[in-house]
Amino acid sequence: MNRVYAGLSGLSAVLLLGAPPLFAFDAAAVQATLATKSCYSCDLTAADFSGADLAGVYLTYSNLTGANLSGANLANGFIQLAVLTDANLAGANLADATLEGATLRGTDFSGANLAGGSFVNAALGGATLDGANAAGANFSRANMRNALVRGADLSGANMSSTVASGVDFSGADLTGATLDRTSVTGANFTDADLTGATLTAVNLASAIVCRTRLPDGTLASPNCP
Repeated sequence: MNRVYAGLSGLSAVLLLGAPPLFAFDAAAVQATLATKSCYSCDLTAADFSGADLAGVYLTYSNLTGANLSGANLANGFIQLAVLTDANLAGANLADATLEGATLRGTDFSGANLAGGSFVNAALGGATLDGANAAGANFSRANMRNALVRGADLSGANMSSTVASGVDFSGADLTGATLDRTSVTGANFTDADLTGATLTAVNLASAIVCRTRLPDGTLASPNCP
């Protein structure tokens, strides 16, 4: 019984004094990243890099869960196999950046520049790409289930064998994009433009097609909500 009370007393002390955060970034790693633009397999959880110039940064295998990189310059960065779950990259510049195999669930890329970036095999479930410029980006074999891609520029993008089930492509520019063997069950293509896109082995009948410009340029609205 005494041991129980002792344990409770210790717990009370922790609650009163304030327990250390469950997830905290390594301050030295943050400074090193800003100074050298390189940090391999670092703990950068919840770190603030908003507006930072990190062009060409090397962050392979690093953990940036919940980090703030809004407005940051990450162009040509190497961020493959990194974890950026729930990170904020709104308005960030990731042009030609490599995020292959990265975990990007719930990540906010709204208004970001993703042009020419590589997201091959990345986990983008529930991510937000609203208004992003992803022209020519490579999303092949990525899992984008339930992502928001409204009004985004995906012209010329490669989405071959991508899981795009439940993705909201409303108003997106998909002209010249490649969606071969892509799963689009429950996806929303309302007001999207697919002119010149290739959709080999894609079942558009399983998606919402409303005021959608098809690959041949015709406007289709077979199943508006």
